[in-house]
Order: sequence, then C-alpha cells, then structure tokens
Amino acid sequence: MKIFFKEYIVEKYGRPLYRVPIDLPFSCPHRIAGGGKGCTFCPEDGARARHLRHNLDLKTQVEDGIAYVHRRYGRDCGLIAYFQSFTNTNAPVEELKKQYSEVLEYAEFAIVIISTRPDCLPDDVLDYLSELNEKYDLWVELGVQSANDTTLQVINRQHDFNSVKTAVAKLAERNIKTAAHVILGLPGEGICEFRNTAKELAKLPFLAIKIHNLLVLKRTPLAKEYANQIQSKSITKKHPKISPMNEYEYADALIEFLKYIPDNWPLMRITADAPPEEIIAPKWWMKKGQFLEYIHKRLENPGDSANFAESMPTVKTADGSLTLYQPEYRQHFHSLAGASSEAEKKFIEPCELRRLLEDGRDLHLLDIGFGLGYNAIAVANLAEEIANGSVKITSLEMDLRTVKAASSLALLANDDVRAEILQTIGNGEKWMNKYSSIEVLLGDARQTVLALQDTVDIVFLDPFSHDVNPELWSYDFIKAISAKLADHGVIATYSNAFSVRGAMLRCGLILGETPAFGRKKGGTIASFDSAKIAKQLQKKEMNIILKSTAGVAYRDSTLRTSRKKICELRKKIIHKLQNHNIPKWFKEDC
Repeated sequence: MKIFFKEYIVEKYGRPLYRVPIDLPFSCPHRIAGGGKGCTFCPEDGARARHLRHNLDLKTQVEDGIAYVHRRYGRDCGLIAYFQSFTNTNAPVEELKKQYSEVLEYAEFAIVIISTRPDCLPDDVLDYLSELNEKYDLWVELGVQSANDTTLQVINRQHDFNSVKTAVAKLAERNIKTAAHVILGLPGEGICEFRNTAKELAKLPFLAIKIHNLLVLKRTPLAKEYANQIQSKSITKKHPKISPMNEYEYADALIEFLKYIPDNWPLMRITADAPPEEIIAPKWWMKKGQFLEYIHKRLENPGDSANFAESMPTVKTADGSLTLYQPEYRQHFHSLAGASSEAEKKFIEPCELRRLLEDGRDLHLLDIGFGLGYNAIAVANLAEEIANGSVKITSLEMDLRTVKAASSLALLANDDVRAEILQTIGNGEKWMNKYSSIEVLLGDARQTVLALQDTVDIVFLDPFSHDVNPELWSYDFIKAISAKLADHGVIATYSNAFSVRGAMLRCGLILGETPAFGRKKGGTIASFDSAKIAKQLQKKEMNIILKSTAGVAYRDSTLRTSRKKICELRKKIIHKLQNHNIPKWFKEDC
C-alpha cells in the first residue's frame, strides 16, 4: 500500500509538519550552458512558491512562510525548510553555507528539503550536505524527470540518466535520504517510457518519489513548441508530440507508474501546481483536493478501475446532477455547469418545446446521442407535466453499455423515475406513458438515421464534440438529418464550431445562435423556416464560415468513413483551398 509523505511524517514525528518555501538567489547551471533557456518546461521564476514572487530577503521569506502556515494549520505545527526553486546547490560551498545558515537560524526546522540537479553535486557540496544531515532530517530532491536519455535531450535537460545514477549513489554513501523528481507526460513519452523510468528508479537507492504531470506554462520554450504543433501539426524527432494529459489520463499513467515503485517510498507529491492563469494546457476541471481524493480512492480500490475504458468516472456537476467522463473521447458527457440544466438550456428552451406542448402539438423528436438520457427524459418529464400535447422520442445511441451506466448513475443519485426509464431502455424495450415514448435505436447513428421512415419536428444534435467525433458532424450526416426534418422543424445543438455551421449552411439551413450556458458562446439552432430563427448569425460570422477555411465541413460521403480518414480529408480540402488563396480566417479587407 502506497504511503504519502504527510503520513510518513506523522508516523515519524507524531504530528504534521508543513513546508516553508525558500527562494535562494541561485539559478540553474544550464540556463547559460543551454543557451539561457533552461529546461523547456521550466518558467522564468524556476517555479518558486507564489508568495515568493517579489525577490524577498531571506528573513522576510521565512517570516511570511511561517505566518502562512500558522494561519492555515495552527501555531503548534512543525516546520520544514523547503528549498525548491531552481538548483539549490548551484553555488560555491562557502556561499551555500552562508545562505543556508541564515535561513535555518530564523526558525526551528525539523526537516530540510533541498531541490537540485544530479550534475550539481560536487564532493565539497556533498560534504556540506553531510554536515546538515547530522543536524537536520535532510532530504535531497533530485531532478530526474525521465530515465530516457532521448527525452532528456528533447527537454534540454543538459545531463543524462547516468548522472542520476552517480548522484544518488554518492548521496546514499553519505546516508542522505534522496527523493526522485519525475514528470509524466514529457514530449514523445507514453506509458512504455513511464514504466521504464519507474523500473530504472526502483533499482537505485532512492527513498521517496515526487511525481507530477507535465504542464505547458506561459513564457516557456515548451509553450512555443506546443503552439507550433497546434498551428502546423509538425512533429519531428527534435520536437516530438506534446500531449498534455487530462486528470483521468494522468491518473491512469500515475497508477501504472506506481506499480513499479517500492511501496515503502513515500509519495512526496503526485500533482503539478501552478497559478491557473499561467497554465496553457492541460486545463483540468478538478481542483487539487478533488484529484487527490480521486487518486486515494483509485489506490484503495485498484480493481474498480482495472479497465479504465469500462469504468467511466462519476462527476457531480454544478447543479447537483451527475455525469460521467468518457475516456475514449476525453470528454464529459455533459457540461460541468449542469448535466440536468444543460438539457433545458441548450435544447428544450431553444426549440420552444414547452410552448409547442402547451399548444397541444403531437411531436416527433430525434435525439442524436442518447448518452445518459438527460435530454430525452427531460422532454418526457416536460410532456407529462404539461399533459396536453405528446412527444415521440427516437434516440440514437452507439453503445448499450452507456445506457446501462446511465441507469447505475440514476440509482446513485436516488432518482427512481430516471432509473426506471433507463432500466426499461437498457433491457432493449421502448419506454412509454400517456404523453411520451422513448425508443433507443442502437448502432452507428449514420446508418440508423437512414432507416427512419417518419419525418421529425425537432432534432437534438448532441454527440461528443466535432474534433473527436466528426462522424456525427459531417456535411453528409447533417444532410441525412435534414432530409428527415419537417418543413417547419428545427435542429438544436450545443456546437458553435465553424465547420459544423458550415455543413448546416451548405445543406440549405438557416442558422441562429442560442443563449450561452456553461461557456462564453451559445449553441446553434437551424431550420429551413426563417421564422423559427429568432436571432440569425451576424454577417461577420457568416463570412468566416463561407469565405475562409475555418468553415470547411467534414465530409463522409459513404456515411461509413473512419474518424481518422474524415479528419485527414478535411485537412486535405483545407490545404487545397489555401493553395487557391482562401484564407484561414476571413478578414474584412480580404
């Protein structure tokens, strides 16, 4: 069973100890040797603690750090002197002695943690660390990052893994406890490289591990490389693919990594920490505490997530309703602003369903992407509430397992009505009452939509986003939907993507924008009847869609093309148009 550093401290000292971060006036040796850039992922301030961003003198740093600890944790807790930012042995030994002695005389520190590089530990510095080790419980945090020498070159680390082996051996000879600092998700690395790093570290005399996910931070060389990849999609040996992991992907990678790390190594840290405004990617929805809680549960019950693709994490959204995270598409099924509210705000209200039912209309609704059933069930509940008109709901869904997962989610939420509806549908049956019915057609929606015989009055177009699920956003699929749409019918979707709107316009639909919910921009409402569109798109928006490559639609003429080929074809079309001087974005002077 893995133990966290806090638990290790409490067991050893009988109480928690808290870090007081100290920023010494040192940089890193390879910021000059590496062309002044340092490691590609490292910000200009060396990732120093937030409250140390004003070059405070050492005494003020200690006083402010202790004051913060006392405010947050109480005055009777113990203290750790934490020398984290940059390379804290990057100075002549006499200068090190002067700086450390000054800091350590300002307070009674039980533990001292010094972060450094494996190539910055000459013998005289090691001798001084041995002296400190006799007075304090000393830990050295050794920057490893990866056991892969190719990766170390890519990130401009300026040392190889042999340097790590040499450094930790010398520290161990002096009985200095050493923790390995590792980053998961470095450019070009995947699960095989993560495993290899863990296995190589386990062979060495480390006694703890500090791990975090790769962050692409503003004003770093990595930020420029990431931007270049997004713009040009250029992947080379020198600049391999950068794939920032979301919280679930990182959790999987972390747990796999930890399988090869000795259980008696305390986990000093398992997440990255930076001001949100400085993070370009990844953008996590989980806060640090939520992620730690999630990891604790995963570590305590490893069997529950043995196959992550089959085990979609449950997430509570802002309105209290539950949704799931879909690992294949790397997205939640619903907006985190509210799974239940989304059905109302993005679909029911834009389509004026309440008014239509109050008028006694009998409607046929096509629900593309049944998912967890929120949209269809919300409409059924509305029909029963109004008890005047009726609605026949035909839902399209690829995977029956999703419906069954939705049923379990409803039980978890103690929603007996939803659970009963979903259980019926999960058994392959049509659910119905006096005012509505829900029938789910399983299979590829591109094929099942062709089999529909009746026209539909309303379409809820609600697949995963166009960049991961382009099959259900192509011109050809939207054309197939439009062919089933009644003359005065409407299509509602949360998407405002130019490619999606481009497909709709080219199908002859008139487009409008729906109110925003959970994001800055609203969704899209479409119809062949202009009277159904209260707020049509602005001229500028129309020009971007029709006069630039931003509005190029996905194509899938057979309605059977693979996701990969659909994306590749769109890229080819865009490239061809740009060669004919069609701009990427429309500008008024074009």
